[in-house]
Amino acid sequence: MANTTIVFDTPGTVQLVNTQGALQHRRGQVNIVLVPQPSGDPNDPLSWMQKRKTVNIFWAMTWCFFAAAIISGLSPAYLQIEADTGISVADLSTGNGLLFLFLGWGTLLTQNLALNYGRRPTLVLSMVAMTFINLWSAYTKSRADFFINRIVMGIVSSPMETLIEVVIDDLFFVHQRGFYMGVYSWTLWCGALLCPVAAGFVAETLGWRWIQYILSILGGIISVATFLFFEETMFHRSIIQAEITGIVTTGHRCFESSNIALDTPPSEIKNPGPEEANLEGLNIINSEVNTAPAPQCAEQSADKTFRSKLKLWGYHNSRKPNRFKHALLPFKLLRFPSILFAGVLVGGILSWYNVVGGSLALILGNAPYNFGSSIIGLFYLASVIGVSVGCLISSWASDALSVWMASRNRGVMEPEHRLWLGFVAIVAHPAGCILYGVGASYGIHWTGIAFGLGIISATLPLGTSLAFTYILDSFKEVAGEGFVSAIMIRNSMGFAFSYAVIPMINSIGLRDSFILTAALGVAFWALCLTMIYFGKHLRRSAAQQYWKLVEGHGVFGH
Repeated sequence: MANTTIVFDTPGTVQLVNTQGALQHRRGQVNIVLVPQPSGDPNDPLSWMQKRKTVNIFWAMTWCFFAAAIISGLSPAYLQIEADTGISVADLSTGNGLLFLFLGWGTLLTQNLALNYGRRPTLVLSMVAMTFINLWSAYTKSRADFFINRIVMGIVSSPMETLIEVVIDDLFFVHQRGFYMGVYSWTLWCGALLCPVAAGFVAETLGWRWIQYILSILGGIISVATFLFFEETMFHRSIIQAEITGIVTTGHRCFESSNIALDTPPSEIKNPGPEEANLEGLNIINSEVNTAPAPQCAEQSADKTFRSKLKLWGYHNSRKPNRFKHALLPFKLLRFPSILFAGVLVGGILSWYNVVGGSLALILGNAPYNFGSSIIGLFYLASVIGVSVGCLISSWASDALSVWMASRNRGVMEPEHRLWLGFVAIVAHPAGCILYGVGASYGIHWTGIAFGLGIISATLPLGTSLAFTYILDSFKEVAGEGFVSAIMIRNSMGFAFSYAVIPMINSIGLRDSFILTAALGVAFWALCLTMIYFGKHLRRSAAQQYWKLVEGHGVFGH
């Protein structure tokens, strides 16, 4: 067979369905290509047995669940805290906004630590810090003290915003990412929503400080469990695995070669001449492949012992550039529309969550409902049900849709394929806002409030999963930094909304506040339609700039 050089230079465009069955594929599914192709190194997380992957991702998700629980436990006890400390509900809401703001900006530090020195030490040390800072919050007496506590808590808990996505990328292939991103979204949101259910009862029976005491005890347990059972997933590859087909390439500088698009007919593809074939640094892919495993790294190591897996140090690769000198990379990525889109989408999601969270106690704690902390906490069960439905849609449906659309697109998957699920939220978001907020302004039965809360909540994990998976699918080489870019946008927007929610309701009323929230949500979700039609064009237009950025920062993988 003649060798053919094809250059796929559009970031994120991958050959997911292989009709010829030439590449390594998913067991039992010959047409699903493993992207990226795993190496033969036993320490490559992509090569781990499924049981080992499952154990590792379970503890990563457990860590995320409890991290989210720790930062959200106080929400149903705001009225108690106000009565006990004199810190107003408005100030408590502002403190919550500061926490979310620094959850985003704190990733500039913690994500760099994780990409430099490992996922494992970052997760373990972060949970230890969260445990003690959470205990401190039980003794806050003033507004300033509470604000400082929330800022520090936001910084140390920030790995839950961006690091779990990187672990998913370390462990799983393209056709699996949607499912595990959905699971991640479920643990993140349900940790934040289930904790207040129990916290409401704890506050009424033991006092609000016991919420923090119990969560600190659980934080200590999770710290130990993470240390014992979560393995490091950072893997240094001495060769570049091509994201497009899984074939190992000699380089990455697509912009220096002549483009042959994925939709180019085979008859128009020319064989390279000797000079062309030997160009150093080109992202060339040989079409003459076989079913053998992808070439292995030159330097392989033996599988680690249990004792060596417990180390919290020694993961940094001295041959790799120090990532700290690239701390500004998340800001540079903001030039790409795909990153901006993802950030604005998840920013909207957090904003709606903050509007609901900031108004729930205000609505249910006053006439005509007059519920106590424990009953207000129970309303979060409606959110849990909604989040679970949203996660089902954003997990298996996302992967199934991407595979189905790739099979109808000559096996080529585009990151925009998943965004069609955004149409679900275009309908669900305004419906939930009207039922919850506008309904509450007219004093409807509490079951209507619960249903509206559940509908709004269903859109939360859908937006989180679609946005982060879109970054991962589009810009895998800088996905870790891309998550930071999106989270900075998201949490800055969330802070603004959390700061403004109570004044907004006081100024224009509950009804008009949620009509505005419904309209803004539809506008934000409609961006999915824009990216479906223009996303690939934007990625292709930015390809040369993107690959230069990747080359200049040496971030072919973490």
